[in-house]
Amino acid sequence: MVITIKKKAEELKIKTPDLITRHMGRIMYDSIRDLVENISDGETLVLDFDGIKVIDSSFIDEMIVKLILDSKTASRAFYIKLKNISAIAETNIDLVFRSYSNYKNKKIVVITENICQNNVFFIGPLSDQERDVVEFLRVNRSINIDDIMKFTGRPKDEVKKTMEDLDSMRAVKRQESGVYFPV
Repeated sequence: MVITIKKKAEELKIKTPDLITRHMGRIMYDSIRDLVENISDGETLVLDFDGIKVIDSSFIDEMIVKLILDSKTASRAFYIKLKNISAIAETNIDLVFRSYSNYKNKKIVVITENICQNNVFFIGPLSDQERDVVEFLRVNRSINIDDIMKFTGRPKDEVKKTMEDLDSMRAVKRQESGVYFPV
């Protein structure tokens, strides 16, 4: 499912190119949440920010963070990917995610379709090993625990824990067969 945020904002009578305030974030979240109720298990929700220049921390907290939390607790697992994020929006999202992760002691991360300022395809506080695995998966398109062990040189129990963590953050897609795919 792809949602063009500028188009959705126009439908909701929200002025663009800047999405600011907690109120706007709540309105956008409520509208998108209604659409997500019909999402298929394992499907990726792509939020396309083309034409949006700035999104502030309040908006991010009310829309993006809530959608990510929903993706982890919904009856159907779904994934979120951001597309066409401006540099300013990326910086703000990263700050909100890092603050949330520190405050709640629980990492929050989102995969991006476009390369970010830090030369990776995600926003959020991943460890070096988690970052390497996400990038390795993006390049290789599918991997299993043995592939990651060979790539990282880490023991199986450590690799399994890393993959469980990445899966719970919705940074990778895990099949029942134990094969992982990019979001």
